Amino acid sequence: MSPLLLLWLFPVFFMLIGGAMVASTIRGRQARGRWEDAAESAPGEVTDLQWVSSRRGSGNRSRVAYPVLRFALPDGRTVETRANFGTNPPQAKPGEHVTVLYDAGDPLNASLAAGGVSTLVSGVVIAMGIVLVAVGLVFAAFLVLLS
Repeated sequence: MSPLLLLWLFPVFFMLIGGAMVASTIRGRQARGRWEDAAESAPGEVTDLQWVSSRRGSGNRSRVAYPVLRFALPDGRTVETRANFGTNPPQAKPGEHVTVLYDAGDPLNASLAAGGVSTLVSGVVIAMGIVLVAVGLVFAAFLVLLS
């Protein structure tokens, strides 16, 4: 493999990774927005936080807090379920009164509205993806000038 071809892998890698970060984050935000638009809302309370650890990459652990939500349905039944969406830091603390979004067909499918931390994090991921694409483009332009 020629050294010039190897040099071209660098900008291509940055552009692909950055583009994937932007595209997947935007798709996730759109899917979340569609779910929220279709969801019913009810006043509720965070009764607990369930922390979930996941292993990422080279052994790093990430912890995400999923709020346990209690809310009443229009027919008077009380539902308590773990939110289907977690964040770190948590969106709300135990004992805090919140607005719960839930699927009317499956009230156990519930969550807090995205916003605050989750909106900030997705914005940062999109910005980082754009920076990676820009770095790849600048390096590609540099390689074109050298050719």
